[in-house]
Amino acid sequence: MYLITSNRVAWLHPTLHFLFVLMLLLCITPLMGQADSLDRFHSIFKELRRDSILELTLETEFKQLIKKKYEEQYQPATIKLTDGNGQPTAYELKIRTRGNIRKKVCYYPPIKLKFKKQWLADQGMDSVFNDVKLVIGCKKGDFYNGLVLKEYLAYQLYAELTEYHFRTQLINITINDSGDNWKPYNTKAFIIENQDEMASRFNGRCTKPRIMRSKTIWEDQLALMTLFQYMIGNTDWAFANSHNVRFVRSRDKLRVIPIAYDFDYAGMVNAPYAVHRESIGIENIQERYFLGNCKHKEAFEKVMPLFVEKKDTFYKMVNEFEEMSTKDRKQTISYFDDFYKIIENPKVFKKRILEGCVN
Repeated sequence: MYLITSNRVAWLHPTLHFLFVLMLLLCITPLMGQADSLDRFHSIFKELRRDSILELTLETEFKQLIKKKYEEQYQPATIKLTDGNGQPTAYELKIRTRGNIRKKVCYYPPIKLKFKKQWLADQGMDSVFNDVKLVIGCKKGDFYNGLVLKEYLAYQLYAELTEYHFRTQLINITINDSGDNWKPYNTKAFIIENQDEMASRFNGRCTKPRIMRSKTIWEDQLALMTLFQYMIGNTDWAFANSHNVRFVRSRDKLRVIPIAYDFDYAGMVNAPYAVHRESIGIENIQERYFLGNCKHKEAFEKVMPLFVEKKDTFYKMVNEFEEMSTKDRKQTISYFDDFYKIIENPKVFKKRILEGCVN
């Protein structure tokens, strides 16, 4: 850190003075910055956000949606909810199925909600970010509700570590089939913000190169993301080919920001349809495998203390997440206990992380 007296600064040429101040600001920007200050617009995602769980009803020809889920064709739908002023309201939109594996293994696949841009503009909302992802249970029942809640919790834990994340909203959703005498289906769900909306909060845009080279990425943020994936036991990601990672090029950062998403294959969630990578030699989905590159050893050492610092907060978030069953909360805490036995022990951390990295 340089100490420049006011007298010296006063003798600088105005242009040089400006450049000096700009460089200083760039140098002191922390890992967890102030990107939310760029979040000035009003979007449909913001309209649906609540401090508590959102109660929402979705009406569409749901049986037809399931029957034609592989076609991923949009069809009309209506959502009903109580707005921010406590008034009942209804929104017209289009929905379609999405996802790859979950369309094959789940009766209820993930869904995309898409709103008309002109309608959004007429409502005073940003028309650019006109869709959101909806995650619902793979099948009926409390067990699959629990999987949704655990994946949602993973998003919340990641958000506690860094502001560079996708925002989510937990939902109690009732699905009514408007084209059939079908009993209403009540389940847990959550929505994920539009990726372009997420990127705009960081004064940037999403990019998806065919091959992402590690030297172009913000190393500390990549290390944080990698260690988080290890914490939740997720190997279903790869930064080289952008698998379950979004990259944001920000005007405020010299390097590309990696942001993780899609955690249903994590050992923390332990979904029955999740499969582990045979190529890395683990035997089941709950077995942790560190996918960090050995080039970033110093960065792993740098971000590790943040996980130790957040330990009590993480455990509190799990224990106070009453939507999850007591059994699932206990299992999640036990799973994290094993993680902290690794990173809180210098010898084990060195062996499992610093020497267990991928060359």
